[in-house]
Amino acid sequence: MGTTELMTREFWTSDRCHVLANPRDPVAAQQALTIGAWSKHEPKLSGHVLFATSGTMGGRKWAALSREAILTSARMVNDHLSVDQSDHWLLALPHFHVGGMGVLARSYALGCSLSRLSGPWNAIQFHALVEQQHVTLSSLVPTQLFDIVEAGLRAPDSIRALIVGGGRLDDCLYEQALAYGWPLVETYGMTESCSQIATSDVCERSLRLLPGWQTKVTAGGQLCIKGGALLSAYVTCRESVCRMHDPKVDGWFETGDLVNIDANRLLVKGRLGRCVKVLGELVNLDDIEHQILELGEASAVSLYSHGVSVIALEDARKGCKLILCVQQDGEYSALLESYHGICHPAERIDEVLVTEEIPRGPLGKVQYSRLQEWAAGQLGDKDEKK
Repeated sequence: MGTTELMTREFWTSDRCHVLANPRDPVAAQQALTIGAWSKHEPKLSGHVLFATSGTMGGRKWAALSREAILTSARMVNDHLSVDQSDHWLLALPHFHVGGMGVLARSYALGCSLSRLSGPWNAIQFHALVEQQHVTLSSLVPTQLFDIVEAGLRAPDSIRALIVGGGRLDDCLYEQALAYGWPLVETYGMTESCSQIATSDVCERSLRLLPGWQTKVTAGGQLCIKGGALLSAYVTCRESVCRMHDPKVDGWFETGDLVNIDANRLLVKGRLGRCVKVLGELVNLDDIEHQILELGEASAVSLYSHGVSVIALEDARKGCKLILCVQQDGEYSALLESYHGICHPAERIDEVLVTEEIPRGPLGKVQYSRLQEWAAGQLGDKDEKK
């Protein structure tokens, strides 16, 4: 299905079930065909769009989002950004991702004009199109923003909000983008919520929960959400057998994210699956990764551009050992010495591994399960050579 079809009234009012997949992902593309045929006999999927996603453990699953839910999310975001018909959206994300679908839905909901960045992502072409089409709104992921800053591109006068989602935005990158005049709007959301759950105001880092979401936090600190923009079900397909199940309990969905909520402001502390026990202590791998990134910037070791990830592997004595994976070889002893001077003893890095590439999904999110498999193989080879 092409982007042009997704911009039509026929698509948004259709009862058909559409299964969207990355054409460069052969597994997803094949499953999309199987699920598409199966869904014709599932009345509960009428009027739904299915997006490929993956869990913390790397299992392939599809989020079934109703068109009504997608448009509900679009209206919430439009209200927060005070979007009206005079706005001009630029689509720079793939339509088979909920971020791209969100842009299409927001434009359709208010009848806004819409331009599309064709071909592979290119920061210079994006910038030129914003200028040429007098674009006021667009949505990117941190990797795309990094490319814009690296190219030294200043924000055109027309752009009034550049939405950034899909992962934590590095502090240094944020400040650099602001210096180039980009009106950043940070977001927190997920495929299962059809897009945003909490969103900042322009050039403010505090995330505000969007009206329309009910929230609660479990005793363990996990965020649960309830609202009209939630998924209907998950669909899984193995060996050509498809199944559907609703993960919500009494309408509540467990996000898997650890948060604090104070006066309608949301602070995301990390993924539940990114917290591990080391020497009996609960350790947040996202926090460690963030601290190392900040120290790297302070010591002129540009880890953000190199690529850096912290993972955990099982260890008989410690419970887990912590591995720093970097995408470029270099001297990291001074950096680690600085980090070990401020970290909790349970948060010390046990080993540094250099990889040719940090595995990422189509929008730049690190695929931690693949990285763990690679690291386990590397360390296994080392043990064999001893």
